[in-house]
Amino acid sequence: MSANTIGLIIAGLLFALPVAVILVIIIRIRIMIRQFEKESGKKIRAKDFIRDMKSTDATVKSAAPLNGMDRIYLPQIHRDFPDFQLTPLIPQIETFIKTYLNAIESKDTKSLDKLSIAPSLIDRADEIITDLRSRDISVFYDNIVVHRTVISEYVKENGMTIIRFQSAVGYLNYTVNSKGKLISGSRDVAEETVFVTSYARVLDSELARQAGVIDVIGLNCPNCGAPLRSSSVSFCEFCGTGMKNLPDDVFGWTFTDIKEKNRMTKKLF
Repeated sequence: MSANTIGLIIAGLLFALPVAVILVIIIRIRIMIRQFEKESGKKIRAKDFIRDMKSTDATVKSAAPLNGMDRIYLPQIHRDFPDFQLTPLIPQIETFIKTYLNAIESKDTKSLDKLSIAPSLIDRADEIITDLRSRDISVFYDNIVVHRTVISEYVKENGMTIIRFQSAVGYLNYTVNSKGKLISGSRDVAEETVFVTSYARVLDSELARQAGVIDVIGLNCPNCGAPLRSSSVSFCEFCGTGMKNLPDDVFGWTFTDIKEKNRMTKKLF
């Protein structure tokens, strides 16, 4: 094989590689568009879909990239829940993230009782705290800053509707032992990461019961509005109202999950 032939082959490969990458990107975008059109029941132009992804991904320089889909999902949410308001909800999400992390740091979940939060999340925090105590270590989340929060997903499943948010969060995160010796993280170098939170509400209580997920959602007394820890309770412990045959509208919006997207975590220097 001559040098000219080899050169032509290499040149062809160098040309084909970026073309292949572009084709893969186009195919992925088309798949995402088809999935969105299937879920939403409406058509969307490719350039509008890409524009929405770019506009909602834009964050402050110190924030991690987010998969924001506000412009796509908000119309669907407003169609299903006309009274839904995103603007006042964003501070609640940020407060939820900070309060949850601070509860783990302080090893005390009492502050979580003041939030619209699923009992299962409080139980999870208690389990984390129990594990920290068993290992005689403490985890710290200092100088927490939530840079930006966007809608990343809107789904209906198991009789529930779920809105998932992504929040770009910066903090000093480190772990020490009982003697104050640093085990992991840094007291001086801030980290940046993305937290995913779920905000859910029951649409069909019977389907939710069949799926075994109804107690994940916040339940309020239809008489006094007090939170109830389980759908199986027979009466409200605050006002005594019977809890049989509860209508779906007593299930309020509730934070049902919080997790960190570890693959997005990076150091800020």
